[in-house]
Amino acid sequence: MDKKSRRITRTIFTCMLMVCMFWSGSYFDDPVYAASEFKYSSPFSNTGKSTYYHNGRFTGNLIVNGVDISDWQSRNCDFTKAKASGVDFAIMRVTWTSYGKGNLTLHADEKFASQYKAAKAGNVMKGVYVFSQAKNASEGIKEANYAIARLKALRIGPEDLQLPVYMDYEFAGGVLGRMHGISRVNATNAAVAFCNTIKAAGYTPGIYANTTFFRSYIATSQLAPDVDLWCAQYYSRNESSVKYSKWQYSSSARINGMLSYTGLQGNIDVNFWYLNKKVNPKAIGVIKGRRTLSLADARSPKFKIYNGNTRLRAGVDYTIGGIRNNRKGKAYIYVKGIGKYAGYALIPIRVGDKTKGSANKDISDVCANYLKKASKKKSKYLTTTPSVTYKVGNTYTIQEGLNIRKGPGTNYARVIRSNLSSSMQSKTYSGTYAVLKPGVKVKCLKLSGSWMKIDGGWICCKYDDEIYVR
Repeated sequence: MDKKSRRITRTIFTCMLMVCMFWSGSYFDDPVYAASEFKYSSPFSNTGKSTYYHNGRFTGNLIVNGVDISDWQSRNCDFTKAKASGVDFAIMRVTWTSYGKGNLTLHADEKFASQYKAAKAGNVMKGVYVFSQAKNASEGIKEANYAIARLKALRIGPEDLQLPVYMDYEFAGGVLGRMHGISRVNATNAAVAFCNTIKAAGYTPGIYANTTFFRSYIATSQLAPDVDLWCAQYYSRNESSVKYSKWQYSSSARINGMLSYTGLQGNIDVNFWYLNKKVNPKAIGVIKGRRTLSLADARSPKFKIYNGNTRLRAGVDYTIGGIRNNRKGKAYIYVKGIGKYAGYALIPIRVGDKTKGSANKDISDVCANYLKKASKKKSKYLTTTPSVTYKVGNTYTIQEGLNIRKGPGTNYARVIRSNLSSSMQSKTYSGTYAVLKPGVKVKCLKLSGSWMKIDGGWICCKYDDEIYVR
């Protein structure tokens, strides 16, 4: 994500990635893998791929398109043009940490204020990120507090952000970088401390990392449930096992209105954001308002939201953003809880020339998700790795959708589902490859490190503190 460090390491990383592809057959192939997937293309040009394949757990979700930027895109950010090109959100760098050896050195992104102002004027939903090089919990807290102070100085509160404050956690500078040699425990504790500090200030916390960093350095089970995960993988699919809601899939998009510091149209990081339209938990109240809006009203929509008889306050209890609401046709209003409330409501609307219907019409029945009471639960620091002992002959329960492989390791090929016995096929998802369903039981036939042989092949039982088989 950080443009300057990325330019330095891109060539080395590309060479390493090619070796990784040759060895495993795909990018960063985790033991946990999507059972199904579907196609959805990027609206932006020059991303490197024409079609992207999305994890099956996002089937039926609304996919929102957005960008992330720093002072690299500093000459001009015309978000009105970018919005017309399909950009509905922007995550902007607010502060960053030097990656050279030595003490923690914090900086403000000089272009953040102007970029934020431009995004607000362009009716684009906003989030921020902190380029981190924290080596422990203490440094994670310092980075978070520095970003919070910057946001408050610019009078940007939780009510002004529709997306989280992310910790952009990645290596920079190679062996000379200050994070070189960091342990999984220290990296996890830095992430936990950052998120706890951001949450305590009233903002929504999040973590950005690539598939490898998430897998090797962050125990996501230690993060609170409301910490949003944003995962990077520049490929046609994201193969990470973490429960991400955003996928940074390219750093080479060309977008109208997005210019580099040279004044030329430059490469832009682009992202998919998944919003669930099917989950329909018990609502805290109702949402009232028009479902058909004029173009002007759709840009600044107003609704009445009630928790029982109490009317929620815009800018105190919730904030609003728009998705595809700058053109005629189908659009959505995104209502995000803040303060005492969490979650979101996704309201489908129709943008037209004239408004229709009563302003008091109850439209809560069309909202796919609802606001909920915010959890006060904080993340816990990682101190020890959970221990699980496996024994040949015992029966265990699958916790995640697991690949069945021909040998003990991700370098072995995945088993073809049709080659399994009928009883084992019934324990897997339909598809070409055999992927075990969570909740099914399997018998341990043999053990090799963290891998277990079962009827039909081998599965990964655990990876550090992540337990896949219990």
